[in-house]
Amino acid sequence: MNMITSRDTSLRLTALCTTLALLGGLIAGTLDFNATEPQPAALLVLIFAGILGYFQPRTAWRWAILVVLGLPLAHLTLRQLGFQPRDPVSPSEYATLIALIPGFIGAYGGVLVRKAIDVKR
Repeated sequence: MNMITSRDTSLRLTALCTTLALLGGLIAGTLDFNATEPQPAALLVLIFAGILGYFQPRTAWRWAILVVLGLPLAHLTLRQLGFQPRDPVSPSEYATLIALIPGFIGAYGGVLVRKAIDVKR
């Protein structure tokens, strides 16, 4: 019975983290769509991926990818809805995937913080 409860809790945490990753990516993508500089969106990606990497360090790579996928998704969705970006991404919306760099730095930075805290305990 305890194993089932543990698995259920793990699945709930994964579902919550997946939702948070996608939501964080969409927020960062919307910010990037309306900004003239990429740094604020990159910072949000770094923060969201870092938090998720801290809470689920074994799947840090997953959180980096999911957070970053929100950027082109937000750009493509907002364009399809008729909105125009303040500063269009060049050469296309898929250039936002360069945010994988801060995404992975944030996610594995979160893992390092988790390990540093665990060592002190």
